Amino acid sequence: MKHFLFYHLLAFCALLLSVSCSHEEPVNPIKPVDERTVLVLTHEGDIFDQYGNSVTHLPYCVFAAEIISDGDDYFVSGNHSKGRVGYWKNGKWNTLHVDFIDDVDHWTYGIGKWDYYLYLLDVPNVLKNSGIFPLEDFHDFIPATHALAVSEGKCYVIGYGFGDDNADGHYLPVLYTNYKKEFLPMPGAATTGECHAIYAYDRDHTIIGGFIEDLPAVWVDKEYDIYPVSYPREQFDSGYLLGSVESVTKCNDHIYAAGFEYDYDNKSFATLWTDGVPEHFMSGWECTSSHAVEVHSYGDDVYLLTYEYNNDTDKSRTHLWMNGKIIMSYADISPAGFTVL
Repeated sequence: MKHFLFYHLLAFCALLLSVSCSHEEPVNPIKPVDERTVLVLTHEGDIFDQYGNSVTHLPYCVFAAEIISDGDDYFVSGNHSKGRVGYWKNGKWNTLHVDFIDDVDHWTYGIGKWDYYLYLLDVPNVLKNSGIFPLEDFHDFIPATHALAVSEGKCYVIGYGFGDDNADGHYLPVLYTNYKKEFLPMPGAATTGECHAIYAYDRDHTIIGGFIEDLPAVWVDKEYDIYPVSYPREQFDSGYLLGSVESVTKCNDHIYAAGFEYDYDNKSFATLWTDGVPEHFMSGWECTSSHAVEVHSYGDDVYLLTYEYNNDTDKSRTHLWMNGKIIMSYADISPAGFTVL
């Protein structure tokens, strides 16, 4: 009887130990619409919510590049006024203690988070917490503004640069996967292309946006798709950019690509392509140009941030959309992006 109780007690202790030591990556539940917080970031370091309220101004901020969230926390990358390397978490500055061997200015172009690791793109390196991971063959590489994405520990960086044959001086679309470089494919006759946006999911899958030649383009798992525009190319001079994809996301197996396209009068229109079909998102406010800044999905909802500018009055409006309807407008700010908590 004593042995019976002893072995049962031993098994129970082992069960408690296995439960207490088990670890899974946290999964953030989808909040109802009225419980969510949308944070809009400006390049000057101001943060506003979806009601137009000022949340904070980031201390020591010279330029804010990108905002992301994880659970109820938000993180911002950008340039510190004293050249320090780090990030803002919930409005407060956090310095990364990294042993650099160079003596140059540091500027973070992108930020990502997975599990307990925070990633910063500080060209020519990716910083993972305080670890330094150099990008392969980074010479002449130009990162996108939101250039970094992480999915289940796999790190991606996008931008553009010159190929081995630089005789024509054309940029080519560049993708780094775990710091290894490759050029993305383009049609045989194409000579130039750029990557401006990335969305990574399920570790090994990516959606990348940008343009090829003069047309907006999306690469899904490295396979390109040239997107249609609303105005025929025959009406433009050769080499005129017709449109570009600046942000991408995925929701319920649909691909959303946000950016802009031009009309015949050289006016840009904020455009959202849904599975390749373009739609202009205009508020009705009188403007001379507009573009889509960023698109995100949250649950079954699609959020879009657009920017409208009037060259005659030097005034602007930034609009936050949800499922095709404006939920807030902001006057005369310079939007860097947004996130949903």
